[in-house]
Amino acid sequence: MKPILLTMQAFGPYARKEVIDFSRLGNRKMFVISGKTGSGKTTIFDGISFAIYGRASGDDRVGADLRSQFAPDDLITEVSLEFSLRNETYFIRRTPQQAKKKARGDGYTLVNATAELYVIDERGEQKLIASNIRETDEKINEIIQLDANQFRQILMIPQGDFRKLLTSNSKEKEVILQRLFRTELYKKVEDQLKDRANSLKREVEFGIAERSRILKGVAHNGHEGLQVALMEQPLNDLTVLALLQEVQVTMNKELVAISENITQQQKARDEAKRKVDAAEDLLKQMTLRDQLMVSKNELEAKKDHFQSLKRDVALAYKANKLHHQEGLCQRLKRDIDGYKARLEAQMKQIEQVEQEVEKKKHLLELEEGKQERSEELQTEHTNMLHMRDDVYSFAERQADVEKQNKRLQALRRKIEGERQRLLQINEQFEQKKAELAPIEPLRIAIMEYEKQEAEAGTIIDGLADILADDEKARKGQEQLRAKDQLLLNIRSKVEDAKATLTTIESQWLQGQAAHLASKLENGEPCPVCGAEHHPNPAQLAQSERSEEDLQAAKRAVDEGEKELQQMERSYFQVKTEWEMMQGQVNKKIEQLKKLIPGFTFEQIDFFHQEYEQKFAKLKRNRTEALTKVEQIPRLVTEMNQLEVAIKEINELVEQSMNAEKKLAIEHAEAAALLNRLSKTIPEPLRMKEAFDQKLLQIEQARKSLDASLNEARNQFTDVSKKLAQLNGATESLQTHIDDAEKALKIERDIFVRMLQEEEFESYKMYAEAKKDQAEINQIEEAIQRYYEQYRSTLDRLADYEQRLKGKEKPDVVELEKTLKETELELTQSSDQHARMSMQIRQNEEIEQAVAQINRQLKTFEEQYNLIGELSNVTKGDNAFKLTFERYVLASFLDGILVAANGRLTKMSSGRYRLLRKTDRSKGNVQSGLELLIFDQYTGQERHVKTLSGGESFKASLALALGLADVVQQHAGGVSLETMFIDEGFGTLDPESLDHAIEALMDIQSSGRLVGVISHVPELKERIDAQLEVIASQTGSKTRFLFTS
Repeated sequence: MKPILLTMQAFGPYARKEVIDFSRLGNRKMFVISGKTGSGKTTIFDGISFAIYGRASGDDRVGADLRSQFAPDDLITEVSLEFSLRNETYFIRRTPQQAKKKARGDGYTLVNATAELYVIDERGEQKLIASNIRETDEKINEIIQLDANQFRQILMIPQGDFRKLLTSNSKEKEVILQRLFRTELYKKVEDQLKDRANSLKREVEFGIAERSRILKGVAHNGHEGLQVALMEQPLNDLTVLALLQEVQVTMNKELVAISENITQQQKARDEAKRKVDAAEDLLKQMTLRDQLMVSKNELEAKKDHFQSLKRDVALAYKANKLHHQEGLCQRLKRDIDGYKARLEAQMKQIEQVEQEVEKKKHLLELEEGKQERSEELQTEHTNMLHMRDDVYSFAERQADVEKQNKRLQALRRKIEGERQRLLQINEQFEQKKAELAPIEPLRIAIMEYEKQEAEAGTIIDGLADILADDEKARKGQEQLRAKDQLLLNIRSKVEDAKATLTTIESQWLQGQAAHLASKLENGEPCPVCGAEHHPNPAQLAQSERSEEDLQAAKRAVDEGEKELQQMERSYFQVKTEWEMMQGQVNKKIEQLKKLIPGFTFEQIDFFHQEYEQKFAKLKRNRTEALTKVEQIPRLVTEMNQLEVAIKEINELVEQSMNAEKKLAIEHAEAAALLNRLSKTIPEPLRMKEAFDQKLLQIEQARKSLDASLNEARNQFTDVSKKLAQLNGATESLQTHIDDAEKALKIERDIFVRMLQEEEFESYKMYAEAKKDQAEINQIEEAIQRYYEQYRSTLDRLADYEQRLKGKEKPDVVELEKTLKETELELTQSSDQHARMSMQIRQNEEIEQAVAQINRQLKTFEEQYNLIGELSNVTKGDNAFKLTFERYVLASFLDGILVAANGRLTKMSSGRYRLLRKTDRSKGNVQSGLELLIFDQYTGQERHVKTLSGGESFKASLALALGLADVVQQHAGGVSLETMFIDEGFGTLDPESLDHAIEALMDIQSSGRLVGVISHVPELKERIDAQLEVIASQTGSKTRFLFTS
């Protein structure tokens, strides 16, 4: 992986957007990152690591802590990285979970973390390949083939980690190496071998128990020896299987005899069944014959009805022949009725129109008598037109004089108003100036309020989180206590069930012994011990237990143990969740202790209330200050506006006074001219509006008379035309009526003649005979069905009469009784055969199952011998007390030391060499991973803790580089184009520093890009490329410096 472009926004000490372009290095393979302490050098490593994995380069820095405190509230924390890998270019962008200031109102809203990954093609276009955190993490691991821990130890070496590796004990090294080499697999091998060995052991124990359980289910068929063998504890499977063979031979012989008896019984049953079937068939035929006789009688009773239906159909066909002629007559009659209705309506309309003609004629005569008044109005209108120019001139002059007078008065009022307004604005300006003076210092106070409020808000949120998590933890603890009590109850229940099983089993065995003892006789050997004398035989107890009681008790124990296992799993799950919740609470408490002096959980309510009050007070102070400061722009703007207004009003007053003088002269001249005009025009006509109104009234009156006359003439003409049209339409309708009545008479005569030809005596007889074709079809079909059914019934009746001629009714009840008796005998024999077959088959299945179990037991025992031994070896039960995982870690460490010693020998001029301590530690202390240093000057080994500061750093650096080489080999083809080292070189003497630099030069000579964080001047002199980090009060900046 080779970085190309790193962009950090509101990240660490970088307040806004900071862009680091690594492509500016060109062909340079090494650069130094320099800057003051705390300026943000390590943050560059954090940015690269966070962009790729969502985690910083150190475990003590998490996403939420990486936000810049210099950044504005509205700027989102974001990191993006463009990098190349295996001839591909990628772009990744991430944002951590963070609080963002609300756009409206006070407070913050929580923004979730995001991640996006793109691949960049040859044209520079980005193609999205992952759009969320889960997809991006999966794709990054697939592309880089390193997880975050491997990346940090191979490509990015943070401060302190490898000095810890050098001096740590075996246990601490084990944890570090486990993280680097992911040896969880070998631990899993140990655990899986252990689990497999325990599982095999349980399988063997279960197989033996299962074999005994299955054997107890054999059918002994009264065999006493087998019964005794089944009661032995432990059960001897070989003895039981041998006796079972004898039982199977006896049962097979009995089964053959039963089968022969069943064959004879089946023949008797089949004969009885045949006789019953024949009798039932004969009875069925006799019943059908009787039913057909009844049907024949019923059909003959309906014969007259269907003869009548045949006659109705014939009449319907005749009536249908007259249907068309009847429709023609009806159609003509409807036409005549329509014509007469229209004629009657037109006659009424003619009467109304004649009355209207008389009215219009009278109205026309009245309008013609008003023409003399119209001529008088025309003369008066002409005289008024001659006077119009003089009137209009007077009205305009009078309006001008009045308008000038109003303007003059208004201008004088305006001048006075502007003088008063000028006094008011001067007073307002002084008031605004007095308001602004005490507000200016509040700007600085607001910034301090905001800072303190944000700190208090963070603490309040943290306290609230702790209270919420503590409440969850307390509920989890209550749930854990409830689970613990349930676990105790179930354990007690299981112990009670086991005690009950022991008691029942003892009572059952005693009962079995008593049953055997009851059959003993002196002089005959005991089937158990072989003795011929029986001085103290077992007695039957009053509380004898059955086999069912014993099996029920065993099931109760099995069910109880299953319930116990389920409850134990549930208990440990709840316990684990509670411990995780409690750990979260404790972690958050430790974080708050850094922010709140003297904080303890017991005083959390006090601190919560105190910071709530502090937050509220700060918010009030800030709000009050903001309210006042927000007035500054308004006050300044208003003061500027007031100054402008004062200037403008002074200029306006001066202009208004000049206009007032000019307007007074113009008004006096216009008034004199108006006075001269008023002497020549009569007073009623001086006003233009009155003159125009009078002229309009005369003109409208004349036009109204003319329009009324024209309207009367038009109306009289229209109504006269309408009357003539109605008279013509009436004559046409009467002609249609006469023609239709003649045609109707002819068609009616034809219809009457057709009735007589079809032999209908009256129209009523014809109407009753009419039917549509669908109804005729239904009647004809019913007639046909009737005659077909009648003919079929006669034919079938004759057939059954012929079949049953001379036959008597059989006694079916007696025949069925005989059949049931034979079937009962056969069923009993079949049941006996099935029981015997089932017992034989059950015994065979038991033999097969036991054989299968024995084969499995043999396999399990052989596997357990091997797996159990391997489990003991891998878990450390060996001469070296060394587990499998630690053995593998020791092998990795040996490889690291070989690579590290190649560099350490050179850096120490051949004096030092790292060794792994192989001696076993005393007691059970874990060993095998501690380091020693071999000193060529003394020829002796000693612990690495005895090295000086400079020597320790050289050994740590050599170990770090050796580890990088081994991990690269172990990573299996992982591309390592870049390496970052965050370590101090200040403890080295000049010669050692040269050797260390040479070791780093060896790394870059392989083509890897090497970045080093250091304050050592020699490094800056030897390396011509520097990435300088510059800190300031507003945040840090970066720049590349090149010396050649």
